[in-house]
Amino acid sequence: MHGADPNWGRVAMAIGKCSNYTDIDQEKVVIRFGTQEVYPSQVDEAGLVKLSQYMKGEDVLIHVSLQTGTAQTTVWGCDLTDGYVRINADYTT
Repeated sequence: MHGADPNWGRVAMAIGKCSNYTDIDQEKVVIRFGTQEVYPSQVDEAGLVKLSQYMKGEDVLIHVSLQTGTAQTTVWGCDLTDGYVRINADYTT
């Protein structure tokens, strides 16, 4: 993941934006990067170093549990680097 920053706050912010569509209890939300829980648990400095290494990997799993029911889904995405954006920003298709 570009930047390799294990910033769970951005994930939490995106979850919060969804509260317009469904009831989300912030006290029940759990966020994990790989197998490491990052919210509501606190990650120490050594854990952040390990998470940053994990975020540099080919595949990065971000798991969010809202604990509101039994439904689940998988979402795939891609992380665009500065170089990719720079190369492709100079023309219109």
